Amino acid sequence: MPSITPLLAFYYFALASVLSGLLAVTRKSPVHSMLWVLSLFMHMAGIFVLLSAEFLAAVQVIVYAGAILIFYLFVVMLLDLPDEESRPRYGKHWPFAALGGIAFSVLALSGGVGQKASAATGVTAQPDLGSVASLGRELFGPYALPFEIASVLLLAAIIGAVVLARRRGATP
Repeated sequence: MPSITPLLAFYYFALASVLSGLLAVTRKSPVHSMLWVLSLFMHMAGIFVLLSAEFLAAVQVIVYAGAILIFYLFVVMLLDLPDEESRPRYGKHWPFAALGGIAFSVLALSGGVGQKASAATGVTAQPDLGSVASLGRELFGPYALPFEIASVLLLAAIIGAVVLARRRGATP
């Protein structure tokens, strides 16, 4: 008889991830939003551990929760957004965003049905998930250029944040 503990853990991590994501986009304070994003990243790392992808879980915590989230927090602090909390949180476009989120959820759920059908036919081409060798082959093989472009974009964002902060502080 299979244990129900991994299933309960998955449902917890999934529910906590969805709630953390919703709370991250609904908070007025940018710092509170960052803390909910941190919760989201930690719960995603828990899902990776359940999938036996410990390396990806460690990368999730170190890179996303440790580096990128701190980067976003520094950008928020450098921009010094005191009037952010005084303005209304949502504009007139929020119904379109909600409709897009619902449509994406329906598409994601309908995609899972197709995977179950292919598993029922006996076709299971499961790649070696979580291994460092397969991750390295994928990342530095066909995806080397997008990987490098993402690093250049992050560098440009850091430089842009510093320029905006310096320009704002220079004007009286």
